[in-house]
Amino acid sequence: MQLERSGVTAADGVRLNVEVAGPADAPVTVLLVHGWTCSTRSWHNQVEGLPQILGQDAVRVVTYDHRGHGRSDAAPAGSTRLDQLADDLVTVLDEVVGDGPVVYAGHSMGGMTLMAAAEQYPELFGSRIRAAALVSTTSGHLTEGALGIPERFDPAAARIAPRILNRVGLRADRHAEAAGRARRAARLAANLQRPALRQVVFGKKPDPAEVDLFMADLAVVPGPSYGGFFETMLEHDRGHTLKVLDQLPVEIMHGTRDRLLPPRHANRIAAQLPTARLWIYPGAGHMLMQERPRDVTHRLASLARKVS
Repeated sequence: MQLERSGVTAADGVRLNVEVAGPADAPVTVLLVHGWTCSTRSWHNQVEGLPQILGQDAVRVVTYDHRGHGRSDAAPAGSTRLDQLADDLVTVLDEVVGDGPVVYAGHSMGGMTLMAAAEQYPELFGSRIRAAALVSTTSGHLTEGALGIPERFDPAAARIAPRILNRVGLRADRHAEAAGRARRAARLAANLQRPALRQVVFGKKPDPAEVDLFMADLAVVPGPSYGGFFETMLEHDRGHTLKVLDQLPVEIMHGTRDRLLPPRHANRIAAQLPTARLWIYPGAGHMLMQERPRDVTHRLASLARKVS
């Protein structure tokens, strides 16, 4: 299927990279929204697989890069917030997706973006967004059990982590700018961290090509976006918004070896949204759509059939 790359401009002037595959008059659009430090490329298996399962003319697949990620513009100071990402989502819906039925799939921060939109724009749900997939995400309390840290240290982690991340990110940007080699410096840092990051982000025996893709996306995220979005995710606590989704088909998907967001986060969402279906994948890590591409794609196809 031909992939078309374009862009939309948010209200504050930030240009967002948007990629579309499939006809504008398809009976359903699947909107794929990536996670923190990732890009549209993290969904490449679903972009390719959904038309193969549903038919080339039966689905339109739309992906976009969050501000400060991938091919989108950098996030201006003060805009690294989940409520801003919810506003950006509405811009993409209005300017690209249109009025037809939408299946929203959000990975990690992309799932949190959906919850922020449910808080700010509940009228979207049922009228435009007809189904949702929450992939490796959380409704709040981000640091609980992250990286295997005992629960008694969660409050300290929540206080200290954003300060460290912001300081490291800003320092990396200053050094890179002074040297005039921002991207090469970032790639070098990412390559040095590869073994540790692979252990944290992926589960058992990941495809090296998928690891490479993640590392390349991480390497070009500006320091302020890296730390700023992490800080807003720490503040995320939107379990109460899930009631907006209780009349929609919702699939919750999570890996047992997700070290960034342990499975307890999926279990909490399932308890807060008992009408949803919960799927747990043994051995999979945080990048579920890259580690279990066939399963995730088929779940999304099933949702698309329900609403088309």
